[in-house]
Amino acid sequence: MSIPTLLVDGLWSALLAASIAIIFAAPFDALLPSFFGGFIARFARDGLMQAGASQTLATLTAAAAVVIVVALMVRARRPGLSPIVILSSFVPLGAAKAFFLAVIGLLQITSLQGEALAAAPVALLTNLSIVFKTTLAIAIGAALGALVVQAVSARGRNIGTEAELT
Repeated sequence: MSIPTLLVDGLWSALLAASIAIIFAAPFDALLPSFFGGFIARFARDGLMQAGASQTLATLTAAAAVVIVVALMVRARRPGLSPIVILSSFVPLGAAKAFFLAVIGLLQITSLQGEALAAAPVALLTNLSIVFKTTLAIAIGAALGALVVQAVSARGRNIGTEAELT
């Protein structure tokens, strides 16, 4: 995968994230952070996978990057982070294909026979495990990103020294 491919895929993901934010009635000033969050999500994940990282690790890292970048963008414009911005930025990271394949497999399992019936549970569990791992990676990455944002914002505040407390 080349840099132009990463950029084009990132642009499409950015448009998807901004569109999802519009559908969820995000405020107008949240559209730009949603756009950049979607871009960062796909660009970071695909770039890390191209560099040799596993899909789960790349998704986790991309989710953390999304939270950090969107928090910086939103904080520069207004205090408070709209959950819609973050959620719409995570959409490009989701395991949509595996989820839909699992649903289709679940619906078709009653009509299968023979070897196809024997192979169906394996395919179903494989797709469900991909969905589970990806969702868990997004959740952990988001939590790690939030911890980084909190640590950086707490460091910037004047917490006080021992001399001031005594």
